[in-house]
Amino acid sequence: MSKQIRKMYRAAGLTPPKGKGIHTVMAHRCVIEYLKKGLSKSEAWKRCVGALGKKAIKPSHRRTV
Repeated sequence: MSKQIRKMYRAAGLTPPKGKGIHTVMAHRCVIEYLKKGLSKSEAWKRCVGALGKKAIKPSHRRTV
């Protein structure tokens, strides 16, 4: 997880995730907006990944099938 992403969560008053950092900054921005509205983490990620598609996952972590 990059320092920039952790800083975004803290600025929003949220606890940053402890993941490996497979999602893009754009995806994290989207999730932060939904979390501020009161949605759960899983619902926020579902909506953001569904909306952003490939842009939500870093290229090095995408499936290559």
